Amino acid sequence: MPSHKQQFNVTLSPDLVRAVKHRAIDEQHSLSDWLEKALTTYLSKESLMTTPPAVTVQPMVHVKNMHASVAFYEALGATIINGSRDGDFVLLAMGETQLSLLAHPANPDQGEGDVELNFESADLAQLEEALSTQDVDIVSSVTDEGFGRQLQLRAPGGLLIKINELDPELYG
Repeated sequence: MPSHKQQFNVTLSPDLVRAVKHRAIDEQHSLSDWLEKALTTYLSKESLMTTPPAVTVQPMVHVKNMHASVAFYEALGATIINGSRDGDFVLLAMGETQLSLLAHPANPDQGEGDVELNFESADLAQLEEALSTQDVDIVSSVTDEGFGRQLQLRAPGGLLIKINELDPELYG
């Protein structure tokens, strides 16, 4: 009976070969079956296209006095990454986290509060495409803003989520 499979030779490090062989034995699969499953998963459209790009948390606080607010967060150890030309926006680093300050009142009609849960992403177009295949409420598609680009989502509890693609050339 003819085989519907073909031999495929690869060269891998000895440590990886040993680890893959042990895993295949532990899972009671042949090495060929295990590798076929791994490669099929890797090549599947779902595994490559629905994984959104990484986003980082970047909360934003609406402040009344930018100078006093920056001084307060600097006292907590924050350092300024950059700020806007007109002084209404400052991006701070606090350890591994970023915090943005905005000297404009929140707009409750848009679902904004004094503190907003914002995120940053390097590729909003890819993120929006990936989210459009999920059950995610996209409030506003990617739009150009004075600081870069923004995608707005609504979380299940109604919280407005803004994901930004910052362009320091525009505000720094």
